[in-house]
Amino acid sequence: MQSQGLALSPEPEFGPSATRVSRKESCVDLSGNNPDTGDSNKYGLYIKENLHRLVALGRLYEGSTTVHNIPLLHDQVKVGVKEIRDANAPIPIPTEEVKLVGQTLNTFLAWLTHLVKRLSEQVFQSH
Repeated sequence: MQSQGLALSPEPEFGPSATRVSRKESCVDLSGNNPDTGDSNKYGLYIKENLHRLVALGRLYEGSTTVHNIPLLHDQVKVGVKEIRDANAPIPIPTEEVKLVGQTLNTFLAWLTHLVKRLSEQVFQSH
């Protein structure tokens, strides 16, 4: 294929260090309940820093087993970020492309299960 000017894409990586965020803008439907992909409830996304610190708000996609065709590990869940609270905070599962919360808006990514907490409507409206 290279003789025709076409190049094959590299093999995907697998495992905890594999890329979990698409190079394309991955749109996340955060407007409401989608019975095929997620839960309509809103969640706080935290990082572990002495005490858990809220760094973003988003949706949990329960039942998902992959993010951008990369399998989730047993302690990870798929989330979609709707609102950033601390753009400079490091994400718990960094990739080559995304290391900070500020880079996660409107995309799917893997997050550690114990750092995703269900929130009330007031948290979304208060910021």
